[in-house]
Amino acid sequence: MEKIRGFSLLETLISLTIFSFIILGTLEFYTKARSHFLRLKQDHETSQSALSGLDKIRIDVSQSGKGLFTPSRLKITEGISCREGILKNESSEKKLFSVSNLESGQTRIFFQDTRELNKNSKICIFDSHKGEIKNISSVDSNSCVVSTPLSYSYQQKEVGILLLREVRFYLDKTKNILRRKVNSSPAQPLIEEISGFSCSYDETTNLVKVRIQPKNKKEKKYELAFFPKNTALASDFQK
Repeated sequence: MEKIRGFSLLETLISLTIFSFIILGTLEFYTKARSHFLRLKQDHETSQSALSGLDKIRIDVSQSGKGLFTPSRLKITEGISCREGILKNESSEKKLFSVSNLESGQTRIFFQDTRELNKNSKICIFDSHKGEIKNISSVDSNSCVVSTPLSYSYQQKEVGILLLREVRFYLDKTKNILRRKVNSSPAQPLIEEISGFSCSYDETTNLVKVRIQPKNKKEKKYELAFFPKNTALASDFQK
């Protein structure tokens, strides 16, 4: 009777060795492919976050100088400034109406409506020749108290009073977060994992430039340059 021949121990060991090499090669390929995919995903998320943050900066800064033509002409407000790594822009949030004349040295101002006024908000007071910016120290139902006395007197029919909106962008170096701060509210994170932030504003060309550098891709930088129209109109108005 013929014997049924099976695999020898040596053949089995060789088969297992070849099979192990195939498995290890497959796992190595999968690991490299997964690592490459995660890097691509992280790069994509970094790019999306940076571009989204730059777009938010562009939208905010494009509002610079809105409603501030006369204060800009009088050099009371800047509209846009970039100093010590802080990009700041100002715009008018609301027009306020005084119920009486304003006198030099006065600290309490009576309004028709104070619902949108808050402590630490800023108001711009001006007429066609002069003006000033004051911080609000307290608010009640029909008036507010400013932190320092008025420097000038204003006629009710000629005075303009604007509630200012101030937005700041700056890098929190301790946490590598680019933050956005509106008025006196707490600063909110705009872009995370950022190691560098720089900005500049050329008043002559009215050009704003912003650059950010991701922490995990130091060789890569994201830049934005744009022309805010409100400050340009204010500049032309001054001429």
